[in-house]
Amino acid sequence: MADWQAVTPLETEDGTPPRRRPDLGALIPGLLFIALAIVLMSPVDLPEELFDGVLVWIAVIVAGVSLLVSELRRSRRRRR
Repeated sequence: MADWQAVTPLETEDGTPPRRRPDLGALIPGLLFIALAIVLMSPVDLPEELFDGVLVWIAVIVAGVSLLVSELRRSRRRRR
């Protein structure tokens, strides 16, 4: 291969930025909320006084999903 055919990287090129780790403060509670919601919706014999009604299940699912979505959006914004 001749000298004029060799490709050399430019010195002004940006390096790859370090990969950001997810915020565990939002990720762990989000996963726990979703796991709790799945367990509560499964056919387990629990006293009805503890979790009476569908509203508690919906609130737990919405809280978990919103925490996960907010963490994913935050990580995408910081990548740019």
